[in-house]
Amino acid sequence: MNEWGQLLPLALTIALSPLPLAALLLMLLAPDGFKAAVGFSIGWFLGVLFSATLLALLSSLLPHDRGSGSRALQVAVPLLLGIALLVLGIVQWHDRPSRGADVPLPRWLSALDRLTPARATIIGVGYAAFRPKNLVMAAAAGVVILGAHADPTGIVISVAVFAALASITMLGPVLAYAFGGAAVHGRLARLREWLVRNMPTITVITVLLLGVFLVLAGLAAWSGQLLA
Repeated sequence: MNEWGQLLPLALTIALSPLPLAALLLMLLAPDGFKAAVGFSIGWFLGVLFSATLLALLSSLLPHDRGSGSRALQVAVPLLLGIALLVLGIVQWHDRPSRGADVPLPRWLSALDRLTPARATIIGVGYAAFRPKNLVMAAAAGVVILGAHADPTGIVISVAVFAALASITMLGPVLAYAFGGAAVHGRLARLREWLVRNMPTITVITVLLLGVFLVLAGLAAWSGQLLA
């Protein structure tokens, strides 16, 4: 299992976050909200970059080698994370609101369309860098990256690409809004309404799919090591 076969599901687990995406679209489609949305998306990227870099550095200080222990981590980390996500997804599916029920949104979400660009950037950094799920995925990415590279240049490039992939759902809508015209604006508005209306179900399905993806990645890494 190559490095990016392991890193991609970790980056997607961060990127596929319905609530932050709904928050971004709320800012993006508000009057004069484009600059705040740009700040939030850049802050998200910087937050992921910060957490992945910091956790990779901390991981490099731990007493480990690139032998059997490192290979075992490359199997165990995605496998255990995948199992945890599957359990979480099953619990969330059981507790999801019934069809047609009103879904209360966090109160802070309704205030995002009034943020200044500076505050939106700070919120983006904090939400991306210190959200528990993101921290776990960034830590796992640090283990994978350090296991795949011995040179600092390769580590820096991998961390930067990982952060970009984990931020694609934040950066993509902003670029689409900036260059896509009125038709794209309408699609983004419909996407926001759909996300808000189906938030619990989308969250559960995303968690379950990513859990399956991570379990398969861990099993593939294990089988690759057995055949090596």
